[in-house]
Amino acid sequence: MPRDTGSTDLQRIVDFVNTRRADGDELGTPEQLTNWLHAHDLLPDLAHADAEDRERAVWLREGLRALLAENNAEPVTSPRPDGLDPTARTQLATLTAALPLRLDVSGIPPRLVPQSPEPIDHALTTLLADVATAVHAGTWPRLKACREPSCRWAFYDQSRNHGRTWCSMNVCGNRVKVRASQRRRTAR
Repeated sequence: MPRDTGSTDLQRIVDFVNTRRADGDELGTPEQLTNWLHAHDLLPDLAHADAEDRERAVWLREGLRALLAENNAEPVTSPRPDGLDPTARTQLATLTAALPLRLDVSGIPPRLVPQSPEPIDHALTTLLADVATAVHAGTWPRLKACREPSCRWAFYDQSRNHGRTWCSMNVCGNRVKVRASQRRRTAR
C-alpha cells in the first residue's frame, strides 16, 4: 500500500491516526505517547507525557479518525461496533477549544502555528495545524479512514476521482467483496 501522501504534514496526520490498530495501540501508555512524539520530532528531548496528556492525545486521534471517516462518506453519529466513537467529534471540539493557535501572517501563505509553552500542548497543536494546512491546500478530503470495520486505517486517497474507500483493495476491499458474495449466496 503506498504511504506517500505528498506532504510531511499529511503523513504525520496519517501516522498519528494509525497509532491504533487491530493489533495494539502505540499510544497505550504515557511513555508510548512520549516515544511517538519524540520519534516524530514533536516533543523536546526532556519532555514527557502523563496520563492526562495521553487521554487528550487519544481524543485528538479518535476525533481525527472520525473526521477521516466522514471524508470517506461515513457520518459518525450513533454508537458503532466498528471502532468509530460517536463522541469523538465532541471530545475533539473540547480539546481544540483549549489549545492555542495563532495565525502567522509573516509568510505567504499565512499559516496556523502553535502558541503553547507546554510541550505536549505544542505537539498536539502542531497536529491541528497540520490539519489546517491540509484544508488550506485542498488535500484534506483525500485523507480518509478505511471503511472496513475491522480496520479503520487512515490513508491518503491518491485515486484520480478521489473514490478510494479502503486502505488496500487486496486486503480490506477483498474482505468486503467476499462478505458480499457470501451474503448473496446465503440469500439464494
